[in-house]
Amino acid sequence: MDKKKVLVIDDEPAMHRLLKVILEDEGFQIVGAEEHDKAQQSIIGGRPDLIILDIMMPEVNGFDILKMLKEDEDTRQIPVLVLTVRNLKADIDKAMSLGANHYMTKPFEPAELIAAVKELVSN
Repeated sequence: MDKKKVLVIDDEPAMHRLLKVILEDEGFQIVGAEEHDKAQQSIIGGRPDLIILDIMMPEVNGFDILKMLKEDEDTRQIPVLVLTVRNLKADIDKAMSLGANHYMTKPFEPAELIAAVKELVSN
């Protein structure tokens, strides 16, 4: 069975390392992108089964990336899990209206993240 590929778009290297440890332990292949351009290259280079996306990043905010992903015919079907420190209802509503499939806030429980990731890649 092929490993499901998860693309992590987050500007924090520590978050990449944490998600890699948690999710590789569950059998997922983790690909990281700390910048918008690298994220696009990672998607073009090999379609991920799931994207984990932060909202607060320095160059392009996650809402813009989410909008771009969901407007593009080649990427709109890839599920997106938003994982961010932003916990305002307006942020959650905006992400969901732009097409996010799940929204979680940092800090998070690893078991909750694993359950969400497994559910999203199996649909």
